[in-house]
Formats: sequence, structure tokens, C-alpha cells
Amino acid sequence: MVKFLINRPVAVFMASLAFLLLGMVAAAKIPTSLMPDIPIPEITVQVSYPNNTARELETNIVRPLRNQLLQVGNLKDISSETRDGFAALKLSFEYGTNTNLAFVETNEKVDASLNYLPRDLERPKVIKASVTDIPIVNLTVSLKDDFSSEKFLELSDFTETVLKKRIEQLPDIALADISGLTKPEIVVTPDIQKLQSLGLDSNELINAIKRNNFELGNLLVQNGIYQYNFKFANPLKNKKDIQNIYLNIHNKLFQISDLASVKLQAEQNKGLIYVNGKRAIVLAVIKQADARVYELKESLDKVTQSLVEDYPNLEFTTNQDQTKLLQLSIDNLKSSLWLGSFLAILIMFFFLQDVKSPLIIAISIPVSLIVSIFFMYLFGLSINIISLSGLILGVGMMIDNAIIVIDNITQKLEEGSNLANACVRGTNEIITPLISSVLTTCSVFLPLLFLSGITGALFYDQALAVAIGLFSSLLVSIVLIPVIYNQLNKKTFKFEKWLQLKVQTQHIENWYEKGYDFFFKRKSILYGISTFFALLAVLFLLLMPYSQLPELNQNEVILNIDWNENITVEENQKRIASLFSEETNLQTVFSKVGEQQFLLQQENTKSFSEAAIYLKTNTIDEIEKLKNNLQGNINRVFKSATFSFEEPKNIFQYLFGNRKSALIAQVFSRSSLEVPPEESLPRIQRLLKKVSTTEIPLKQTAFIEVLHEKILLYDVSYDDLLHELKSTFNQNFVDNLKTAQKFIPIKLNYQQETFETMITDLFVKNKNNELIAVRNLIKTYPAQQYKTITANRSGEYLAFDVHTNKNIENKINEIQNVFKKQKDYNVRFDGSFFDIKALGNELLVVVLVAILLLYFIMAAQFESLWQPIIILLEIPIDIGGALLLLWLFGGTINVMSAIGIVVMSGVIINDSILKLHTINLLRKEGKSTHEAIKLGGKLRLKPILMTSLTTILALLPFLFIDGLGAELQKPLALTVIGGMLIGTFISLYFIPLMYALLSKKEVYEKST
Repeated sequence: MVKFLINRPVAVFMASLAFLLLGMVAAAKIPTSLMPDIPIPEITVQVSYPNNTARELETNIVRPLRNQLLQVGNLKDISSETRDGFAALKLSFEYGTNTNLAFVETNEKVDASLNYLPRDLERPKVIKASVTDIPIVNLTVSLKDDFSSEKFLELSDFTETVLKKRIEQLPDIALADISGLTKPEIVVTPDIQKLQSLGLDSNELINAIKRNNFELGNLLVQNGIYQYNFKFANPLKNKKDIQNIYLNIHNKLFQISDLASVKLQAEQNKGLIYVNGKRAIVLAVIKQADARVYELKESLDKVTQSLVEDYPNLEFTTNQDQTKLLQLSIDNLKSSLWLGSFLAILIMFFFLQDVKSPLIIAISIPVSLIVSIFFMYLFGLSINIISLSGLILGVGMMIDNAIIVIDNITQKLEEGSNLANACVRGTNEIITPLISSVLTTCSVFLPLLFLSGITGALFYDQALAVAIGLFSSLLVSIVLIPVIYNQLNKKTFKFEKWLQLKVQTQHIENWYEKGYDFFFKRKSILYGISTFFALLAVLFLLLMPYSQLPELNQNEVILNIDWNENITVEENQKRIASLFSEETNLQTVFSKVGEQQFLLQQENTKSFSEAAIYLKTNTIDEIEKLKNNLQGNINRVFKSATFSFEEPKNIFQYLFGNRKSALIAQVFSRSSLEVPPEESLPRIQRLLKKVSTTEIPLKQTAFIEVLHEKILLYDVSYDDLLHELKSTFNQNFVDNLKTAQKFIPIKLNYQQETFETMITDLFVKNKNNELIAVRNLIKTYPAQQYKTITANRSGEYLAFDVHTNKNIENKINEIQNVFKKQKDYNVRFDGSFFDIKALGNELLVVVLVAILLLYFIMAAQFESLWQPIIILLEIPIDIGGALLLLWLFGGTINVMSAIGIVVMSGVIINDSILKLHTINLLRKEGKSTHEAIKLGGKLRLKPILMTSLTTILALLPFLFIDGLGAELQKPLALTVIGGMLIGTFISLYFIPLMYALLSKKEVYEKST
């Protein structure tokens, strides 16, 4: 085939140009995103029922709803978290479940449950989790000057009706999820003294408003042969209309404005957004699934810039830009490509002393990359962090394959073959080992597809990207490179003689021969080195810490704080502002205080006393200093507060971030469906004091008990009493004002200063129109309640994080023995320990399958059962070198270091496969085993050194440069460099030694 192609260079070049053209068109159209659009098997059901305690909500709504949702098919687990007025139920499904069907079925179960839930309950929201629902950037809007509540009401309305629509008009944006809005309400505050003097109560005002706010629909009236539609207009359109309502009192007309004040004001805030000390509104921008992130970001920046110009009184800022990780990955690919190509050209120029061979490298790598993107587009992949990591591996192999093909053709020329024959023989000779090396690299990824959950789905994208990159490189290496080599070497360029370096590489081969003789005479040294690094691999795999991502030194952090006091969101924000009043190095302070209004909010809502604060400084050192200052200030000034720091969530943490502790003890009641009562909490904490310091949060609650005997005695209506209490606490909803664009709630409110005066000065009419003091009808007393009630499919429980060590099983037995003696409580366990254990068992099977696949592929190539064992023995030795360098630099075993190990193994295995293939060819030509091993080593010396040096030098800068991109790439660089350093040595000397040893046994077995 190669001979056929060499004789038709025009056809090859035209076909290559056609592929390049298609690849460039595909590159312009292929979607770019942070992660592949994979279905996350999770659905969240949110329940909102204001003015109800967590206990009432859990017992009357969440528990029946949870039992109903347990019937959804393929449900893996269900958990709920209930607070005052709000609850979130999370349904986890087996991966592979059709989430669209699960979403429909969940909605059906929710609808079915509405038959026995309270009638005034707003239908629970059902939210299907998706990678694309994660905001790519937060855009905040605030006022520059006027911070009054009236102006912020206007800003809220303007943001919701204008700014949100402007952003959502961009074709690549699916939703601008909004939070921080202030909603308007109309408050009618009666003049109590006037009403009492006229012998009235608040019910008269309520009834008057409702009568005037009545709207009858269309009436169809027939008049002869004609029909007419009549519509009764709603007379109440604004605040003034309410003030002008007339009441007939003792045959005298009064307006509501005579008996009460009517105000249009902002509703009581349940949540706030603040940016750098200014109240703001945040728009969380969510992209379309097939959007190109760069184009989206550019168009969003243009819209933001136009908004800045159009509305100079508004201030726009952005934070938590998720596109940075994608930018870093693409930058890493570019730097790896450019640096790797440049070093490959330089090293090939040094070893081959030829300007044409490096030029072929410079042509072949971008061609391979563009062809890869074309095939990725055909297979429906996107450019994302996962597929890019596969392409980075592909780039390394592209350089490796190109070097091997060029070097082999050059060797045939040096042996005396003519140019065309050298191209044909040099390429045909290595087609089989190149295909084998591609298959062995792919076989490492193929078993990973059988991992359950999201991990397996993500590896699908990576495995496909790796396979596409490798096969594109193989295609270019055996089709295009021989043709280009043949065409370039037909001509001699005048400038070649000026670029020739008179560098002799003969001494490198002499060094190799000396080393070969030295180690073959002292085999114990080789055995010792190999055994040492293999044992290191096992030791480090057992003892080194594991993590999802490398620890990134960032100038950003999120402070999660709960003041553990019954404070308002305004007081919450004041305390936050006081924490940062003296901090001068802060670049951004973005506070999410209390409840948030996001439509796609999947996390549980926060209470009024909680906040999440995003902080950004100018440098990394400043963020560490800031964390230390904040920790000291909070512990000193707000001793009851609990807080924690966490890294801003990137896309990996949204998907892989396991919020579970390693081990969680779930304490539940033996005799009740409810959690153990609050008064038993100290006793439970004493039982667990040796293993856990978790404090279950309690809140101080004021209970109002209605004295029913007093209601009967004073002949007071129960409903009238509730109306008066609701009015006192500004919770007495009257009706909605139906304006042109929205409904504005109308509430009745009594203006009082303190809780005591509210109750003392409150009266209610009985059935005899006598005023009865409310304080005689109720009793108030304080009590403590759980702030949050957690439950799963097994029921309610109290969750305690257990201090773990390596003997987690012993810790479980210890806790179980403690609770066996308890009659009232029992314990069950959960935590990431069980998830990791299950994943570890899966990985063990995956590794065994991968090793067997490697063995079968190489056994088929070499037609030998013992030769693949040589290469398999090399892998743990190389991993030992990789993990040693990673450990020396203080790294962890994570996603990036694992990719580095695969990259390193692919390159080293490729070199070893080619070496054994060359030795086998020489033996077939009649050379003895010793001669074939020594000559094969010399023939493959330069390709091995060139690929090793290219790979190591391309990644070396990542060890010494700073920045988020370098830190993300650093574990990959460390494992590749460490593995390549020891792997090159092993490939040069250990492989020949093992070949000689095992071939003697083969000869002995055949002779016997």
C-alpha cells in the first residue's frame, strides 16, 4: 500500500487537503463546553410552604411525598432536608436510567401526591440535574449611587423585565437564572384607635378591599342576531385605587385612606445579594447544551459592554467564570503541541542532522490534530476538558509515531536502499508494531467504560478522543509521512549545508554499548533497581493521598457561615460587612445571604442566619492571610457561629465533589418515625463524644399556644383571632392587586415596635362586638427545635460525622456496640467510605481486564506467550518512578496524575513494542539472540532517546511556572517525567535482559 501511495503523491496531497478543509470546517462548528453533556442521574424536588415549621413540613408534606416518590423506577436512593418553610428531596438513580423518563415519572408521582397534601401548597418544583445547568459565569447588577429601597425595587423590576431578556436573547444562552430581587407589596396599616372609636375591626377593611377587587370574566350576551362580549374591569390597579375605596359606616362615607395608611413597599427580605458592599442582583448565565463557550463569552461580553454604555447609573461585574478551566485546558494543549513540536524538531535535527525530517514533523502534527477534530465532530463529541485530555495524550503519540517512522526510513537509507524503497521498507516494517501500540494504549481506556456512574460516562468521551487521536496519528504516519519524506528528499536545498551540524552521535551508541555490557555482567543491579521501583509503585498506591483534582493554589475562597442566632438577613449582612471592614486587599466580596431565588437551585436553601461569601484577593498569599484573619475574628467576636472555607466549585467538583464525610453515623429512633426529641440530643452526643464532635444545630423558637377554653369563655371566633395575629406579624394576606404586568400582594399589618407591645396592645372582637385582649387568649413560651430535619428512604435521622482513621471497620463496630445497649436509639452508617470501597472493587476488575487485553493484543502481535510478559513487567516499574517524583513534589494521586501515568505508559510501551519487534526481525534474518538484542538496541536507541527527550522537555516548564493552568497540569507533568526517566532506562537495559533470560527458557523448553 505504501508503494502505491508513494507513486501517487498528488492524489495523497489532494486527499490530505480535502481532510484538512473538512477538519477546519468541523473545528469552526464543533461545540466547545466545559464538560461533555452527560445526563446526571439525579432529580431534585423542592417544596415551598411558608410559615410552617420544619417539623410540620416534614410530618405533613415531606414524609408522604417521600413515600410516594419511593415508587419511581430505578431509584437508587432518596434523601431529604427540611427547614422552616422549605424542603428539598434528592432522588438518585442508577446510572444509565433514562433521566427524561424518570423526570416524567417523578412529576406524575408529585401530581398524584397533591390529592392528600394541603390545598394551599404550591406545586413542588421538579428539577432535572444536568451539566449544562451549572452557570458558566455570574453577572451582577447594582446601583452606583442611590441605595434606597424604592430605587432597588425599580432596579429589580428593570432587571427582570429588561436585562434578563437582553441576555437570554443571545442564541447560545439557555437561561439567565436570577436571584436577589426585591418584590413589591402593598401594606394597609389600620389606625386602631379610629377603628375602635367607630366600633369596627380590621375585617371591615379586608372585606371592602376584596369586594372592590372582584373581577368577573367575560359575559356573552345575545341581542337578536348579534352577540356581544362584556367584561367587568377590575377597578383596583394601583395604591391610589385602594386608598379611594369607600366604606359606609353608620350612614356616613369613609375612604380607606381615612382609616388606614396604604404604602407600596418592598416585601420582607428572605435573601440578599451583595457585591463589594453594595446590594446587587445576580444573573447566573446558563448555556445551551451545544453552545460554543468562547463565542458565548464573547457575545456576553459585548452585551455587557453595551449595557454599561446604555445604563451609566448601573454597575456590572462578573465572578466565578467557569470558562477559565476550558481556556486553561486549551492553552495546555496549545503549549504541549507547540513546545512538543519545537523540541521534536530540535532533537530530530540534532540526532539526524537533517533539516527535512524536522520539517516533516512540523507538517504531520497539525495535520493529525485537524483530522482528529474532524472525526470528533463526526462522532458527536465536543471540545471539553475530558476530550482535550485525550487529545493531549494523542499529541504525545503523534510526535512519537512521526519520529519512529522518519527514523526507520532514515535507517534504511543508511543501509543502502534507494529513496523510494527505503520509504516503503521503512514504513512497512513498523506498521504492525505501530498498530499494536495504538491498540495497547486504547485497551487501557476501554475497560474504564465499564465503570458505573458518571465516571464511566466521562471516560467514554476520553477513550473516544484518545482512540481518534491515535488512529489519526497512525493514519498520517503510514500514509502522509512516507510520501512527504520521498518528495522532500528528491531535492537538495541550497540552505541545507548552512544548517548542517557536525555533531557526531556515534559516542551515544558507544555509551549504550558500554552500559549494555556493564549491566549484562552485573544483572543483580538491574534486578535490584527494577524490584525497588516496582515495590515503590505498590507502596505509593497504598499510602499516597487520593483526590479528585490537584490542590490548586487560588486567590479565591468561599466562606460558609452560620451565625446560629435568630437574626434577619439585614443583620446577617451587617455582620458580614463588619468582618471585611478592615481588609484592604480584597478584590471581590460576593455574598449570598439567606434564601436565594434561583430557579435551578439544586442545593438546599439556607436559613436567614446563613451565608455563602465568595472572596477574591490579588495574590495567593493574601488569601491565606485573609483566611487566618477571618478565623481569628469570628472565633473572638461571634463565638456561637460555625463556619468553613471551601474552594470555589469548578465543573469537576460539581460532578465529583462528594459532600459526604468518610463515615457518617445516622442515629434514629427505635420506636418512632421521627428523629429523637431535642431534649435527648445531649445524651446522644455524650455517647458519640469519643468519635464525633458534630453539633446538631438547634434554633430558639417562640411557641404561641391558643387557650381554647378562654376562646369559648369569651366567645371569640378562632378565625378572627388568627387574622389579628397574622396582621400583627405582617402575615395577613388580603388579596392580589392585578396590575398590567404582575400580581402585587395586599397585606394588612399593625405597626408595632416590639413583640411584647404587639401582644399587649392587640384586641379582637367577640361575637357580641366586645373587644377582648388577645393576651388573655394565648400563652407564649420559648423552646428549642431542630433547625434541619434530614431523612432518607429508611426514615429520619441525626447525622454525626465520625473522626476516621485507617481502621474504619473497627470504628463502625465500636459505635454499633455502644448503641446495642440503648433501648431508644439505634445507628446506621453512610459516607464516602462505602462509595470508595465499591469504586475500588470496580477498579480492581477494570485493571485486571486492561492487563489481560494488553497481554492478548501483544501475544497476537508477537505470536508468543512470554514476550508480552516482558512489557507488562515494565509497567509497575515505570509507575514507581512516576509516583516517586509526584511524591517528592508533594502531589496527590488524582485525575490529572492518572492521565499522566497513562500517557507515560503509552509512550514507553510503544518504544518497547518496537524494540522487541526489531529484535524478532533480526532473529528471523538469522542473527543469534545476543546479536539481535544488541543490534536491535542500537537501531532503536535514537528513537527511544528522541521520544523520551521530547516528552520530558515539553513538560519540564510546568514544574517551574506558576498559575492555575500550570498547577492543573503539574501532576500530569510529574508522573510523565518520572515515569519516562526510569522507563527509558528500563527500556534500554531491562527489556533486553528479560528478553535474553526468557528466550533461553524458550530454547530450553523446545529442546526438551
